[in-house]
Amino acid sequence: MGKVFYRFFIVSVLSLLFCINATAQDRIITVPKKVDGAPFKVNDSEDLFGKAYRWFHEGEFQWAGDSLKKLIQMTGFDYNEENYYIVVANYNDNLTPIGMLHGGSAFNDTRLYGLKKDKLYYVFISQEENAPSYLSVILTAKNSPFQQGLPSFLSLFFDIPAIPGTLERASSEVWVDIREFDIPKKFQKNSDISIIVKKDLSTEDFLGTIVLDNTSKEQLSFGIATAITTIDDVNLINKGGIIVVEPKPFGDLATYGVLNYHFQPVDTKQPTVASSFHALAGLRLTDHIEPLIGIGFGLPPSSPIWLHVFGGLSVEFANKLKSGFAIGDRVLEDVNPFKLKIRPRLRFGIELKFP
Repeated sequence: MGKVFYRFFIVSVLSLLFCINATAQDRIITVPKKVDGAPFKVNDSEDLFGKAYRWFHEGEFQWAGDSLKKLIQMTGFDYNEENYYIVVANYNDNLTPIGMLHGGSAFNDTRLYGLKKDKLYYVFISQEENAPSYLSVILTAKNSPFQQGLPSFLSLFFDIPAIPGTLERASSEVWVDIREFDIPKKFQKNSDISIIVKKDLSTEDFLGTIVLDNTSKEQLSFGIATAITTIDDVNLINKGGIIVVEPKPFGDLATYGVLNYHFQPVDTKQPTVASSFHALAGLRLTDHIEPLIGIGFGLPPSSPIWLHVFGGLSVEFANKLKSGFAIGDRVLEDVNPFKLKIRPRLRFGIELKFP
């Protein structure tokens, strides 16, 4: 098959099956609503707010976050570990740490994994009565990692245009303001969430800012799979009008661009998908068509090495001489001495995440 047909085949299959148009980013400003009962007045008899301050000062953000989480739970609000909580601890205008609480994630982690089921809340904690604050939030829709990686994956086959001091405790009263976001459907799976917190709208000074990366886990990803061929065969080619034998070198590396389907959604922004068990399909990165299907799996990221292996079957489309032709014959330019020969091949090797 000619290179023109090969490129047309790639464009047709991948563009039709995974047609994703790059559209302009949609952006909106969203305003969260106070939950019932907010702001809450809490008797902080354990000085959790003060303890959090000291942990922030010592750089122990996780322990500081744990103290703030206990303070939130003391309000009587139904705190759910599966939800996401943007937490702002306002000690004074010069010291207002901002972070996020979610399950076992670190307080300074800015990654969310989709908001289709989980909810997003804003929590402002202060010793000032009613915990006043002004919040400005912009949601920016974005493509998934799979969508972002598609142009680079296609380019494998053809060219594409191109804190100081200590806190003096004034009171055991702490106010906790909690607000719930209503995230529009378009922004629930993949979006950037830019947050600005101020004391009030009139001031130009920010108490804190943070940008959250909301990217859902996916079941599709790209990879580069490299196998050692089982080679002792040859190719027949037309070289300068003469039918010749082109041997394949023993141990020839066969490299494929593959599309992975993960049986469980994975974080495709991580550097490896080694622990994921998945099916794969792709094409060899060469000037002829050789499709591959198989299964990939590997050791978990916690292991000393990130080993990811695959096994599968490829189908090579080779030349076979038509009746009446022999090796060494001269043929006219408009004569095709070959007919199609299909060679199934078992392939085993390693796979790397792409891009």
